[in-house]
Amino acid sequence: MFIIICIVASCNNKTNISSYEDDLKLIKEHTNFVELTSNEGKSRLIICPKYQGKIITSTYHGMAGKSNGWLNRNAINKQNPTGKGVGGEDRIWIGPLGGQFSFYYQQIKPLDEKNWQVPSTLEDMTFNELSKTSTQVLLEGNVQLTNFKGTTFNLNIKRNISILNKSNIEENLKFKLNPTVDFVAYNSSHTLKNIDSVSWKKETGLASIWSAGMFKGRDSTTVIIPLKNNGSISNVFKYMGPLNTKRLYIKNKTLLYRADGKYRSKIGVPHKFAPEIYGCYSKDQQRLTIIQYRKTNDSLYFNSNVFVQKNPYQGEVIPIYNHGTMDYSATDDISFFELESTSAMKVLHPNETITHFHRVYHFSGSFNELNHISEKLLNFNLNEIK
Repeated sequence: MFIIICIVASCNNKTNISSYEDDLKLIKEHTNFVELTSNEGKSRLIICPKYQGKIITSTYHGMAGKSNGWLNRNAINKQNPTGKGVGGEDRIWIGPLGGQFSFYYQQIKPLDEKNWQVPSTLEDMTFNELSKTSTQVLLEGNVQLTNFKGTTFNLNIKRNISILNKSNIEENLKFKLNPTVDFVAYNSSHTLKNIDSVSWKKETGLASIWSAGMFKGRDSTTVIIPLKNNGSISNVFKYMGPLNTKRLYIKNKTLLYRADGKYRSKIGVPHKFAPEIYGCYSKDQQRLTIIQYRKTNDSLYFNSNVFVQKNPYQGEVIPIYNHGTMDYSATDDISFFELESTSAMKVLHPNETITHFHRVYHFSGSFNELNHISEKLLNFNLNEIK
């Protein structure tokens, strides 16, 4: 899995600390963009409609502030007009990833990880700008995808991105934000429509909305997922490289996963055990990231297993990916990790839709300030991280 991203990433896997202004200048040279701002210009987002409608990066310290997203700067050039492999802090892909209904194995038999590839129609997809203000942009695009089994889907996607102000944040998360904490937050909402003349069927495959963001791996970065319903490590799906207790463990009913961008692995949290809010703490960056997504009571989700499955709809609602070398060898090079969420898959008749939102909140401040947020939202004390 993630073969194409991994190949591109290998050209840019050194630690790359750039400013928001640096990234914005590079984007300006190569493609059109939309910039959303809030909090008197301290909170900012870069969105590229021609680069699959991605949020490229964000900052909470204005133009000179650090860039939060992982950006493959080598992939941004005149010969790459659709921005393949550029990275980005928020994107929409279409699930499923694993199994016989996957869109990522190109109908090449057998179903094998060596044949994983982002569909060209998705990777080359550009979005049209329908409307925009200083705080919101509405994008739209159509895409055709064919799954491994051979079923073709014609989809319309609406992508509505808004930057959030302090009152939005406090209303969404139900807590008061300390005025000394810096922040940038955004909501990416999606509507996926079946624009075929035929209905989708479970027997031939369904589709879902898959939200994902790429961030710079750090040795001090840990993903924090408070499990529901007495979930344990045995209830979590594990893919790619094996995970020892230095990389995946539970503390006080909370799943902790190391996101250093140095070891290729992936986990998936099933619907029953997944919270509606989870987090990611980077100690040396003094940043706590909170992910909030639309969780429904539906039951059909995809997983990341690379084989034909008896139960292809038993999957995860929170996938997390940590990049590393393809052969799992030790490395000092740092690349990226991904924070993700998915909608359920549904049987859709022509012109019916599914919706999903994925909200990202970056907070920066002192340890005590960030720990207070973590305790309020995740019921987790950051001192518990190994």
